[in-house]
Amino acid sequence: MKNLDQTPVNPHGAGIKSLLDEEGTVIRAAHFAGANGSEVVQRRTSLIDRMLRLAHGRLAPSAMPALIAIGGYGRGELNPHSDIDIMFLCRGDADRQCSTELLYMLWDAGMDISYSVRTVKECVSLARQDSKIRTSLLESRLIAGEPALYQSFLNAMQSDVFHWRAASYINEKIAERVATRLKYGGSIYLREPNIKEGAGGLRDFHTAFWIAFAHYRITSLADLVREGVLTAGQYAVFVRSRNFLWRVRNELHYLSDRKNDHLTFDLQERTARDFHYRDSTHLLAVERFMKSYFLHARNIREFSNIVSEAVLRKPRTRWFERKLSLGPFSLVGRTLMPSSDGTCHDDPSLIMTAFELAQARHATFSDRLRSLISSCRIDDRVRTSAAASHAFIAILNNPDHLSETLTLMKDLRFLGRYLPEFRAIQALARHDYYHKYTVDEHILLAIRNLQNLWSGNYPALSTLSEAFNGLKKRWVLILTVLLHDLGKAYRSGHELRGAEIAETILARMAVGGEDRERILFLIRNHLIMSNLSQRRELTDQKVIADFARVVADQENLSLLYLLTYADISAVNPTAWTQWKAVLLQDLYLRTTKFLERGSFAGEDESGRLSASASRIKTAASELFPPQDVDAFLAVMPDQYLLYTPVSRVLDHMGMMQRLPGENLIIQYRHYPEKGFTELTLCAYDAYGMFFRTAGTIASKNLSILRAQVYTTKSGVMIDTFQVTDPEGTICTYDDAWESVVRALRAALMRESRPPEPGVYLPVSATPVAVTPIVEFDNDSSETFSIIDITARDMVGLLYRVTKALYDLNLDIASAKIVTEGVRVMDSFYVTDLLRRKVTDDVRLNRIKEELLKVLG
Repeated sequence: MKNLDQTPVNPHGAGIKSLLDEEGTVIRAAHFAGANGSEVVQRRTSLIDRMLRLAHGRLAPSAMPALIAIGGYGRGELNPHSDIDIMFLCRGDADRQCSTELLYMLWDAGMDISYSVRTVKECVSLARQDSKIRTSLLESRLIAGEPALYQSFLNAMQSDVFHWRAASYINEKIAERVATRLKYGGSIYLREPNIKEGAGGLRDFHTAFWIAFAHYRITSLADLVREGVLTAGQYAVFVRSRNFLWRVRNELHYLSDRKNDHLTFDLQERTARDFHYRDSTHLLAVERFMKSYFLHARNIREFSNIVSEAVLRKPRTRWFERKLSLGPFSLVGRTLMPSSDGTCHDDPSLIMTAFELAQARHATFSDRLRSLISSCRIDDRVRTSAAASHAFIAILNNPDHLSETLTLMKDLRFLGRYLPEFRAIQALARHDYYHKYTVDEHILLAIRNLQNLWSGNYPALSTLSEAFNGLKKRWVLILTVLLHDLGKAYRSGHELRGAEIAETILARMAVGGEDRERILFLIRNHLIMSNLSQRRELTDQKVIADFARVVADQENLSLLYLLTYADISAVNPTAWTQWKAVLLQDLYLRTTKFLERGSFAGEDESGRLSASASRIKTAASELFPPQDVDAFLAVMPDQYLLYTPVSRVLDHMGMMQRLPGENLIIQYRHYPEKGFTELTLCAYDAYGMFFRTAGTIASKNLSILRAQVYTTKSGVMIDTFQVTDPEGTICTYDDAWESVVRALRAALMRESRPPEPGVYLPVSATPVAVTPIVEFDNDSSETFSIIDITARDMVGLLYRVTKALYDLNLDIASAKIVTEGVRVMDSFYVTDLLRRKVTDDVRLNRIKEELLKVLG
């Protein structure tokens, strides 16, 4: 444990603070000039060493306690704003008093010091009680003071602490690391990783050193090569990856001007630019940088796993665990091993059989089998092997440990060699704020979610489970999920690109006929069900009929329903909401009914209207006089009578009865099972009622999922808004809703301008550009023009858009709102004031121009 810098210091030199600032500026400049991570870390550590020696030397060093660096500083790993952990090693109480004067000098110099004051005896006692103290002390260095005192400390720690109850300490550190990884997302491939505490972060190699120190009594990770734990090549890879992570951490500290380990979306672009990454044909510079980060983090994680597996005590083979022969493999207990060293080299396609056996028997691979898999050459002979294809499909057709088996394939670099097209999306994070995971991690998570559904772990998703259980070939769905996003290796059109890539893979695997056509259909159309359910009115029978013609049969519909669920649920932890589940289920059930009947022809429009009116009359007979019910039915639009649930019709009927005496009726009802609150307003047709309501709701920090507007023939408006909080969850606080009601009354009854939404919520600071898009759809609906808007989300956007539509003399019948990260996609069903579709090109262009002004 040598000092990093033995440079003598001048006690009569410039002040500590000025020296710290001057040399810190030089080190910062070196970083931005391209210095590697190790160089900056060492120079920063050396600088702090010199400053501490300078301060220690100014205060009669013979009377001072020994000054010891511990923790990360003791390791010699100081990033620009890392904690500086020191310990004053005292001989007695007199030394304790001297430490205070030194601390004040360091604090006056602006140094952020964390300190402890202990004797050797106290160090031993505390370290045996607390593993965190034990860990910090095993990484110590003498900075200044009496070497003999420090040596006595080392002797005591070596004999009484460092190797005391080593096995228990190792298990505790490994368990602690597992828990911390889970706390920070549990995956290397997060969209915004924590580069220190997350999986594959710097803490992984710290833990590897701590447990290797306890087990092998090494003083450096390089000693693991001598111990046979690592090869020289593996150690070299680790050092490169560690230096890369150090450089990234230096960058984060400098850009944030503080200790920061969170590689956030906004810092990624700047880091990519500073590291001189450039755009390529299909990847942005920031995407290339993040791919590099994930690959280096993977190397760190693998290094940590190698060390952990080496130091953990291997279970001994018990006498009753017989060796079971499984062809070219043997199973001993739960460990699968090759029967001979030539097993996989002679026939590499047998590797797929090994994965199939491990999945079926819940086995782990022996170290030798792992090594053989990593070293085997996988070429087209293996990729076109009928035996390998059969085994792969068998794996996909077995829900037991399915995602774990595919993850193991990926981790052992086999999946990317068997499906070389998969390598292009490994560790690839597309630069959008909505997706939390890399593309490959998203795919495996989607399969894991289907695996849980397959195993019956989510009884609440009954419609999805029924659809899954009704599939003819479940492996077709799993293979589709595995391939559906391979097109994201390209910048645009990933659905069509993905289908082209899948064609090549399916041909190699000899998957043909109906299975091939279904898989390609699903990949080409894997976004359609999400878009329709969230952006189109499902009560419009033309939407259902057109969609039914696309899917053609029930099997395609069920597969697409399940693929859409898997895709959405694996985007981020909050992407799959009750609201989306209800919409998707509604589209699935309506289309199923259409496919069963073959069309809507079974009952004509007048017949369906008559049946709806009859149901309403029956339900209302005990609540309202017959003449009032007839009057209500006479003035309501046909679409309302056909598609509004009877329970809500009764609510609206009651509101209309109260309207003459109150002029404005506002009600809200919570629907926890659907994840939203429904706000209903009933009023005489008022100036700008829709946009005023939208603005007021936004000013109360609430989000609108969907809005529906009905105007009766007598001039009464019934507007319903399905509302959540900004995180997309239901808000059930009645005080908050009463505040909304009061604000709405003020905005609508007094015809005053609603509160400007923008002043209540700050716009997200995430610097993500979203190009505004305005598109028109005059085909999906028989009676409405649909305006589709894509823009960057901002507070009050719906208010501004709906006001613009009102000013353009457009009548809004309904609105559907979809928010993905910082991007919002709104769809508005509109007509002109004569209730006609808008088809004139000149008018459409004017609408587009005005909306783009609002969105820009």
